[in-house]
Amino acid sequence: MRQSFTILLFVLSGWVSFSLYSQNTIIEGFVKDYNELPLEFVNVAIQGTTMGTTTRADGSFSLRVAPEVKHTVIFAYLGYEQRRFEVELSAGEKRNMNVYLTPLSTTLPDVEVTDKQIISSQYIKIDPRLATLIPGPGSGVENLLKTMPGVSSSSELSSQYSVRGGNFDENLVYVNGIEIYRPFLVRSGQQEGLSFVNSNLVSSISFSAGGFDAQYGDKMASVLDITYKTPTEFRGSFYMSLLEGSLHIEDALADKRLTYLFGVRHKSNQYLLGTLDTQGDYKPEFTDVQTLVNYSFNCEWDLSFLGNYSRNQYLFRPERRETRFGSVFEEVRQFTVLFEGQERDLFLTALGALSLNYQPEEGQKFQLITSVFQTDETENFDIKGRYLLERVETSLGSSEFGQPVGTPLGAGSFHNHARNYLNAIVWNIEHKGEIATQDNTLKWGVKYQYEDIYDRLSEWTMVDSAGYALPRHPADFILLQDTVNTQIFMQSSRISGFVQNSWEFGSNHGRYIFTAGVRSNYWSYNNQWLVSPRATLLYKPVWAPRMVLRASGGLYHQPPFYKELRDFQGNLNPDIKAQESRQIVLGAEYNMQFWDRPFKYTGEIYYKQFKNLIPYELDNVRIRYYANNNAKGYGTGIDMKLNGEFVPGVESWASLSVMQTREIIEGTYYLDSEGNQVPLGYMPRPTDQRFAFSIFFQDFLPRNPTYKVNLALIYGSGLPISPPSSQKFRNPVYMPPYRRVDIGFSKELIGTQSSFGDRNPLRHINSMWIAAEVFNLLEINNTISYLWIKDVSNDYYAIPNFLTSRLINIKLIAEF
Repeated sequence: MRQSFTILLFVLSGWVSFSLYSQNTIIEGFVKDYNELPLEFVNVAIQGTTMGTTTRADGSFSLRVAPEVKHTVIFAYLGYEQRRFEVELSAGEKRNMNVYLTPLSTTLPDVEVTDKQIISSQYIKIDPRLATLIPGPGSGVENLLKTMPGVSSSSELSSQYSVRGGNFDENLVYVNGIEIYRPFLVRSGQQEGLSFVNSNLVSSISFSAGGFDAQYGDKMASVLDITYKTPTEFRGSFYMSLLEGSLHIEDALADKRLTYLFGVRHKSNQYLLGTLDTQGDYKPEFTDVQTLVNYSFNCEWDLSFLGNYSRNQYLFRPERRETRFGSVFEEVRQFTVLFEGQERDLFLTALGALSLNYQPEEGQKFQLITSVFQTDETENFDIKGRYLLERVETSLGSSEFGQPVGTPLGAGSFHNHARNYLNAIVWNIEHKGEIATQDNTLKWGVKYQYEDIYDRLSEWTMVDSAGYALPRHPADFILLQDTVNTQIFMQSSRISGFVQNSWEFGSNHGRYIFTAGVRSNYWSYNNQWLVSPRATLLYKPVWAPRMVLRASGGLYHQPPFYKELRDFQGNLNPDIKAQESRQIVLGAEYNMQFWDRPFKYTGEIYYKQFKNLIPYELDNVRIRYYANNNAKGYGTGIDMKLNGEFVPGVESWASLSVMQTREIIEGTYYLDSEGNQVPLGYMPRPTDQRFAFSIFFQDFLPRNPTYKVNLALIYGSGLPISPPSSQKFRNPVYMPPYRRVDIGFSKELIGTQSSFGDRNPLRHINSMWIAAEVFNLLEINNTISYLWIKDVSNDYYAIPNFLTSRLINIKLIAEF
């Protein structure tokens, strides 16, 4: 640990020293409209690179560039014509540029209107270009999300995340207005594969960690809204690494009336999973194909199709596991397992969505959307193991130092068996509308959804800890643990809708945007009608023009989908009701300058009161519900983020979150010394991660920005767990914290300064980068879950299931 930390300090200090030694070559100036009014948030970027910045409140900007190289500087702003300039600066030169932008006279595309609303709301806007830059085993939008305030994750193998104490099932994900679902049977990050969102196709990302508007669906925690690109010319990209590869192309045909996006990805974690304690033959194969096709009949009508097919296969034949836990300050144990058997899982998912869009006038939009989602999931495993728990000699003077010694503390065997199959079809049809004027925006929508689910469960576990943990019948028959054997057929319908309106107005005190709306939902399975009012107020005071204050809140219902209905024995509860969350969020953001560079501070405090909660247990990424609305609770905390140009021309940020979420479960108690029942009271929820801190940092060599470094740091306090021997409390102890540092070094091979002959095929490539990444730089053993074993003294031992170790990855990124 100490050696790894020294290496990190050496690398970073060397990089910073070289950066400080280099000279500054800067383009600076102002961006205004032709009325001499400054324009804030104008994107200023260097074509063919990831370098860029945005203008400040007074329209000023500053951007550091490489000297002695021709650059194309692009100025782009919503609703204004884009401008380009070619510049070449000498080393140490500062060039002044004052740019004037002209308003567009044409109707804006849908994505631009959406982004305009995001800038004036509580939603975080994330630059999608950074998804390919952030280092880590999982490249994609979710990797960026894990560094946002309020978002936590305890596994680099999974793209799932929890937000402000909610679980994975409480997050909404939309792509081009289509709600996205994930597989049901996944129980570990090794099985999960690729997430739906293909970062190569993304044009805009917005995210809300709570207090979102009525236009978004019926979940309690967060919403991630993704918009895919609208192509204007033929372009593409490809990406290769030791873990995955991808290719995407896009084009606009038929006088730009027909546009298409196409992306294919393939991933294999075999190289990464080889660093786990459990050794064996890993064969994970994950493949994903997506397309978005749009055809414009005329200036008013267009039709788009979004399609996705995903095949995730996981084959594993375990051989041996050896895990050591403890430290030199306490007794060290070694847990050894010899395996036989295998696991074979297959997850097939497909999505098809059609969207008919009608825009009769500027500011008016009407949509008719229909989509079909199908998942076909198979989970088969038969894995036997014989294990031995031993003490490790820690005395430095002993000849057996570091070796297992003495009589084994525990020995036994186990057998895990499953033959599970699930097929689900979700079909829906939806109408959405929007009418916007200069200071008023009305939105509405109505949706019908049909669900057809077939689930066949057959699984059991047998554990024999030398006769100490084996359940036995009085007649001495062996009883299997965690036995589930059932078939479920379920068909249901849902009707939902919303209406909301936004008013923008001003006074002598400042500018206001007030949004109010209501959602309603009906589910035929439990015949429950729900009404959810929500509201948001944004205020930009005159006395602090760089500040925006906001308050949002409302009622958030989450009707059960399927997993919440099913208990541990595989039985459905027909009386289940929707979970309920009353939320209030108070936030502020402040734009400021340090070292003559733009920075923004964002902070939010929140309180959530829960009713009709369905308690659950969390094991790795598997959520198992108790299928009863027998709990209530709360969640409260504060989130903070500081982002800006810590290094001129590139954005970095740091996020900090402090929270607590607890619940009371009805009918839970313990017996005191006199045999009286004592209620347990408030207990930590399974996602009660009290403290989280993350950093995403970018830097480059000022005299040669073709050399870059990217660093991602995540720290999250441990999640609560319940030992089998715990009788008085639920989740009374916490796992060790999750600590991880990933770093990447990259070199631009082809850029704006590159030139090739007419016959050289590389002339078609606009940019190409090669990068070397170090995953888990400090080589910390992070724990995802525990295996509980009894020894000969009938004491429990928590065997940690560690995540991945240090690994080096090489990747190549190109755009053409």
